[in-house]
Amino acid sequence: MDEPFKGVDAQTERAIVALLKDLKEQNKTVVVVHHDLQTVPDYFDWVTLINLRVVACGPVEEVFHEENLKKTYHSSGTLLRGVM
Repeated sequence: MDEPFKGVDAQTERAIVALLKDLKEQNKTVVVVHHDLQTVPDYFDWVTLINLRVVACGPVEEVFHEENLKKTYHSSGTLLRGVM
């Protein structure tokens, strides 16, 4: 499996995620472009799925599911194996 943050070691990844969580606690909005579907539920509380247009946008628990991912990636296969 690819690491969520390319070129970043595990310690630095933890520091980045901790910083993002600190900013959230300060009511800051942070926009992150992220392609590792496996970590989306762990790292984020809101997601916007885009493929030339917005496919879905909202809280991860409402929007981040197989049907919307298939619409986003035009896939008929399983995209969330072992994620949820």
